[in-house]
Amino acid sequence: MGTFDDANVDKDLLSQIFADEGDDAETDALLDEMLKDVEKEAAKKEEQAEAVQEELPLEEIAAEAEPEEAQAEEVPVEEEMPAEEIAEEPAAEAASQALNFETNTENDSVRKEAKEIMDEERQSGTVTTITSGTKINGGISSDGSLEVMGVITGDVECQGKVSIVGKVSGNVTASEVYVSTQRLEGSLSSEGPVKIGVGTIIVGDVDATSAYIAGAVKGDIDVNGHVVVDSTAIIKGNIKAKSVQVNNGAVVDGYCSLNYAGVNLDDFFDGK
Repeated sequence: MGTFDDANVDKDLLSQIFADEGDDAETDALLDEMLKDVEKEAAKKEEQAEAVQEELPLEEIAAEAEPEEAQAEEVPVEEEMPAEEIAEEPAAEAASQALNFETNTENDSVRKEAKEIMDEERQSGTVTTITSGTKINGGISSDGSLEVMGVITGDVECQGKVSIVGKVSGNVTASEVYVSTQRLEGSLSSEGPVKIGVGTIIVGDVDATSAYIAGAVKGDIDVNGHVVVDSTAIIKGNIKAKSVQVNNGAVVDGYCSLNYAGVNLDDFFDGK
């Protein structure tokens, strides 16, 4: 019965055949003929279906399969940065900013003070000016004050006051020293104050009667007076002074000793 159902044979006709009370031989012949027709019809449909499948162009088959393949493709995902590297970057950037000194030419109080002092020296005395663009290879000595706006490669000795806004590679000796430049490699020695502006890097010792430091110093500081270490200062070296004021934000890597304070510590703690 399954074969006839699949072939879509008229069920009423089949009922008449099986219900007919006529000759069995005629019934068998009729059934055989019907079965042959049904098998032929089924075979014909099967051949047509196979022919249609073979004639389908390869391009259409590929087009039908392409959307599924496209959906199956993996979308590239950006590699995630490890948490350690993410944490290290802000720390490295903060450290770089902390060590990045830039001379503040507009708001540097040391530069402003040095300019005012040099203007007063011009009116009352002699000032030698090394102009910007001038380069001197060798030491220089002056009986008056000296204003350095150019470049000096050598030691500077001055009886008066010295203002350095240019570049000096050498030791500086004067009655007063004002430095507001990017970098000076050499020691500073003064009979009076030494003042180091914001963003200035000094690689050398400082010897004076007083000192104001807003830049960075790599060397020992020996001052027979008061020392002010401003909030922007970084000092890598020992400080020996009469009194020391360290403002909040300053960095000092070294020993601080008030040897010139005039206090005998042994007697003070002796209790006698």
